Amino acid sequence: MPQTECITVRGARQNNLAGFDVHLPLGKWIVVTGPSGSGKSSFAFDTIYAEGQRRYVETFSPYTRQFLERMDKPHADSIEGIPPAIAIDQCNLIRNPRSTVGTVTEVLDYLKLLFPRVANAFCPNCSRQVKPETPSSIASEISSTLRGQPILITFPIPIAQKTNPNDFFQFLRSQGYLRILLYGKIINTDTTSPPTLPAVVDVIQDRLILPDPPPPSPEPRLREAIETALRLGQGKLAVIHAQSLQRYPFSRGWHCPHCDLNLRPPTPSLFSFNPPLGACPDCSGFGR
Repeated sequence: MPQTECITVRGARQNNLAGFDVHLPLGKWIVVTGPSGSGKSSFAFDTIYAEGQRRYVETFSPYTRQFLERMDKPHADSIEGIPPAIAIDQCNLIRNPRSTVGTVTEVLDYLKLLFPRVANAFCPNCSRQVKPETPSSIASEISSTLRGQPILITFPIPIAQKTNPNDFFQFLRSQGYLRILLYGKIINTDTTSPPTLPAVVDVIQDRLILPDPPPPSPEPRLREAIETALRLGQGKLAVIHAQSLQRYPFSRGWHCPHCDLNLRPPTPSLFSFNPPLGACPDCSGFGR
């Protein structure tokens, strides 16, 4: 077997091991079995794991190594091809209905911190992926999707009931906004206001034509318009094709902009069966 595809141990003499040689293929499940006292733990933990952990710790600086657990070099002629290793210690049986391999070995404590960072969220209504956007991610996606097209950067303003359209238009003009998107049309705020207003009005922050091909980094004007729209729109904005008026909504938080639905952010409690937040609603986290 090639050297790079296996762990090669020669002359293993740790504890009661009698100096044997062995080749362990990488990427395979390997079971070490035998009667009590045959050297299973000496080989698996005190030889293989000890050497993998020792070499991994040696890759850190001397300052960092003083805070990490150090293991002695196992007794063997040579150990080659070994990667960094982790070990799950054997513990006494805990008779608790909520005890699992993850809780007994404390692996669950690390998985609860890992899963929120790698989890992908999807809207339960439209099945689109939901993720917090940033000005850079919005600018990159729009530049590649609508390259060379005229666009409108808009942000939503909720309208209270019984709001006078004339007063609302006057307020927009005082803030320097002269165009809004209303009922599928671009309307100037210095013209006659409509008799009624919808629940949400899209205010046009900027109009521009995206370059073709897209530049390596977003243009300052595009990024500035997106940042301003996110700030004034409370983390929401919509990029609209200036000709077809097709909408491309975005949101800064865990919110589906297409369905206007807020999702619970992924937290460690969601990935643990102990708190009610992450427990199964059918078995309450007991697995029955």
